[in-house]
Amino acid sequence: MDKLYICVLDTFPDYMTPTLVAHAVLRHHIDWATYLRYETWFTDSFKKCVVKVNNKEFKKILDLPFTTKSWENNTLNGEVSCITVIANSNEHNVLKFAKLWKPLEGNCNDN
Repeated sequence: MDKLYICVLDTFPDYMTPTLVAHAVLRHHIDWATYLRYETWFTDSFKKCVVKVNNKEFKKILDLPFTTKSWENNTLNGEVSCITVIANSNEHNVLKFAKLWKPLEGNCNDN
């Protein structure tokens, strides 16, 4: 079954990741809403995961078909730092072995 993979570059600040993810998912929806695979995922699965990837993995994911690039203007110089893609983990090893993102200990007031 397909999932929406939300792939965040590991150099992106942890405290800004939820904002980046929200924008990335919306951008992906706008880009692919009429694409059959997206429609099927949206109505039949709606599974998603946020993964943290290094630069090498990020570049591999950029080469996958039907990706959407996202960024935050004031973080990492506004460079692309998140990629979303609908895929089955068995299709691409880079997604199959990606590590789930988890927040650092503490909260946003600990900066």
